[in-house]
Amino acid sequence: MNVFDIIPSEFFNCLSSSANNRVYADFLELIYHQYDKEISYRLERSYLRDVLAAFLLENHLDLSDEENGAASGNDEANFVLRKFINAGWLEEDQDDTTFEKYIVMTDHGIALAEFLQKLKKPATPEFSSYILNIYNRFNSKEYQNKQELYNFILKPTFSDAKSLSSSLKKLSTSIKKIIEKMNHEGSLESLTENIISYCDGDFIKEYSRLVHQQNIHIYRNFITRKLDELKQPENFSLLCAELISEEKSHKNLISKMEAEERIYEMIDSTKKFLHDDYNKIMDDIKQKINTYIHIAIARERMLRNKGLDIRGAVEQTLRILISSEENSENFENLDTGALFNLQKYEYVDQSSVMFPHKSQQVLHNTESDYFELTEEEIQRQKYILEQESLNPYSKDEMKKYMESFFRQNKIVDNSTFDYSDKTDVLKSLAAVSYAKENGYIIETDGTYIECENYVTRHWRARKNEQ
Repeated sequence: MNVFDIIPSEFFNCLSSSANNRVYADFLELIYHQYDKEISYRLERSYLRDVLAAFLLENHLDLSDEENGAASGNDEANFVLRKFINAGWLEEDQDDTTFEKYIVMTDHGIALAEFLQKLKKPATPEFSSYILNIYNRFNSKEYQNKQELYNFILKPTFSDAKSLSSSLKKLSTSIKKIIEKMNHEGSLESLTENIISYCDGDFIKEYSRLVHQQNIHIYRNFITRKLDELKQPENFSLLCAELISEEKSHKNLISKMEAEERIYEMIDSTKKFLHDDYNKIMDDIKQKINTYIHIAIARERMLRNKGLDIRGAVEQTLRILISSEENSENFENLDTGALFNLQKYEYVDQSSVMFPHKSQQVLHNTESDYFELTEEEIQRQKYILEQESLNPYSKDEMKKYMESFFRQNKIVDNSTFDYSDKTDVLKSLAAVSYAKENGYIIETDGTYIECENYVTRHWRARKNEQ
């Protein structure tokens, strides 16, 4: 089915081919606001006409349309209503008792108005709510009682994962646009406004909530375990039966094999996003944020240094000095290119000039007393220096630490470590940091190990035989 089998063929004409498409878009938004705040499903035509006429007069708008021969504001407002009715955005209704005319927005007109609203003012999603919704869903009574696992658990979980993925991709795109805008800032005032708008942006607050430990890193392992539970034969067969019944209610018949493939795809794609795609998207966003900060610092330095060269006075003076015919004899024996490389640099300021200074003279002799240490004091000082230079987490110490585990096993799994003390956690982190230099290969699976007071990433190590 084609889209124009549902909507009129002239549905988009007001926004595309007309010279007044901006005005018509504002009119549609105005009608939608009037329609949205009313409890009744329809509006009086006379009231809506007056609202449009007042909008025309307040904004000094003139509809220069060939079909419009109206002169007054009410006539132009009526023309707009007729045009919207012909386009299929509005419908005209008449009361059988009072014979008064009413205007009703069509479903397609409402959808178009909401679409334009989202383009102008896109809603900022609460990224962390998607993860919390999935977490709470698996803690609900419906999941414990195995009630409607497909409709109440798997289907909304898959939808939340897709929504979070889409929202994070939009966030990455918006940061890219801000970076492009930063490259064209020409003054310190506009640069400051750009940075303030960036810091006050809602998406930065949402991003900060996502990267904290109390969010996805804690809930992810729990969600993964629950998704694996859905693959158990009892739950999986129940999910397939509910999916077949759901499709049958919509007059779509699917086989059991198709239902199984769809259920597997929904579960696996959700797990893949939480463990792999999520980390990749977050790393990309973090890289763009760092890029923005570096560009902002470089742009600020360039604009600040450029401001020191008042109206290019220094550069202009040097150019005149070099190109002056009167001074040509003074420069004929000099390499002027080495003295003034003006074509390479955009500006010259005092910060680029090194002023000569006199070396400090020794005004008087200085003396210092010394005394010899006894053998006992020498040994004490050596012991103190050795203790200060001792690093229990150095590369050599960590190699000995790992070798003690490799004597017993070919693969070292940190899930077997004793993390009862902070020192054990620090040794584990240092061992991973020096793994490549000490000849080990570290493999991670995205999960975490939780002990009494610490949370650390799960990893396995093996020797690099190459």
